Amino acid sequence: MPKKKKKQSVSKQKEMKLNLWKPLLIGVLFLLWAIIEFYSAGISLWFWFAAVISVVIIFPNLLWLKLGWGTPFILPHVITMLKTKHFVNTIYKLAKHSWLMEKISIAGVFVGFGLAGIDYWVARPQKGVKRIIVLIIGAICLGLVFYFTLNWLFMAPVLAPLFLLGLISFIILGFAGLSLAFLVGYGALAINAVIIGKQICPAIAPVIPGVPIPGLGMVVPLIAWISLGFILIIHESAHGVLLARYKEKIKSVGLLLVGIFPAGAFVEQEDRTFTKKSEKKQLLVLSAGSSSNLATMFVGIAVLLLFAFATMPVMDVVSAEYEKTYGGVIITNVLDEVSFCGITTTAPAKGNLFVGDKVLGVNEKDVNSISVLNREFVLSNDFNFLILRNGVEENVFIEPYIFEDMNLKRIGVMFESEKTGYEPPIAITIMSILINAINSILVFFVLLSFAVGMFNFMPSDPLDGGRMAKIMLLPYFSFLNFNKKDTEKFIGRLFAWLFLISILLNLLPYLTML
Repeated sequence: MPKKKKKQSVSKQKEMKLNLWKPLLIGVLFLLWAIIEFYSAGISLWFWFAAVISVVIIFPNLLWLKLGWGTPFILPHVITMLKTKHFVNTIYKLAKHSWLMEKISIAGVFVGFGLAGIDYWVARPQKGVKRIIVLIIGAICLGLVFYFTLNWLFMAPVLAPLFLLGLISFIILGFAGLSLAFLVGYGALAINAVIIGKQICPAIAPVIPGVPIPGLGMVVPLIAWISLGFILIIHESAHGVLLARYKEKIKSVGLLLVGIFPAGAFVEQEDRTFTKKSEKKQLLVLSAGSSSNLATMFVGIAVLLLFAFATMPVMDVVSAEYEKTYGGVIITNVLDEVSFCGITTTAPAKGNLFVGDKVLGVNEKDVNSISVLNREFVLSNDFNFLILRNGVEENVFIEPYIFEDMNLKRIGVMFESEKTGYEPPIAITIMSILINAINSILVFFVLLSFAVGMFNFMPSDPLDGGRMAKIMLLPYFSFLNFNKKDTEKFIGRLFAWLFLISILLNLLPYLTML
């Protein structure tokens, strides 16, 4: 028998090796496509697509599998599961002091599912007038939270029409409702835009740090992966801590990788007794991940502010040193057109500014570096440039084109700081790199913590909010006269279809861009 097993394992290894050749060939073909695209069209969207598929996704996954570090998950050679038992004991130790995590999860139930969460946890047992009073107080509190902390989400003019829908959805279903309101509401705006022939920005897009966001052209820096890694670890650790608190056995912890990108994290249970726990314990475990992300977002904001305050004297010195390296700002390129979200128009700077012009000032402010220009771009709606051209100073007035949906200004010019030849001390350079890197990690930690926390409350499987919705919303669907299991299936399918349809509607701006 042992010999038979050995032969079987050897045959499986050979089969694995043979299977690796096919994805390797596909990866090589995508790499060749990227190279051809680069030499024919430069760094285009198709270049990024082919390069990411080959170099960043397929090849690293083949490496994880070849080294035996991971196992395929759902999409072989695209998603790889890496798991370990090394951190399980740490989770059990944290579970001994997890009372605060439990409180955070309860708060997460309230903000994650709004009045539905408050009704389930607090109001429903009261019955009658007391239940109504609790719900009214809860609605007022949720409305105030929305107005004073989430108002900024609707600052972009294109999102302003969704403010009332967002407010009502947040009060009724918390972040679960707000996330759906964004998708469904923007889907409706997309349909309206198609009918009236207007181009709007896509609301959903793959955000891969280091790769331009399709349709927007903006790039999230690669360092954001570090922030996302911390966020995923916090999210899954919170689930694990409460699982351990409620005496669930944990087998392993791990990451889901799409190539080199962390796409998710998980805590693997030893047995399947979770659904036998009380509904409230199930809710707290499910709420823990998103709640911890929202809580640590505030920690991130505090650390970011403290870091900025602590490094202010150092940055003053660094800035003073770098000012010595700049001798002005030179225009390196003037575009024929400016575009954003599929909207293209003639660049306002075309015919007014020229390559080689030296910018001496803007809006009566002396310009020595690009940072001064950037500040003016944010604060002003038109620009009066003082230009040195062929040894002669000239005033050039330019009114930027404003992409109204996102309130973005563009003039179609690329600048570059003119170097004086001065090199700051190496210690200053290292300090600048470190401070900027830490600052970027903290900024993206705050932004992505909010995004991950909000998105995971969405009441659709396989997200945490999908399972929470089946527990908390069950009584509201009693009119269907289904049994419990069928009602849960109905709730799951209802939100799944709503999610899928809204996603499809949100793809309309891409079609109109094409």
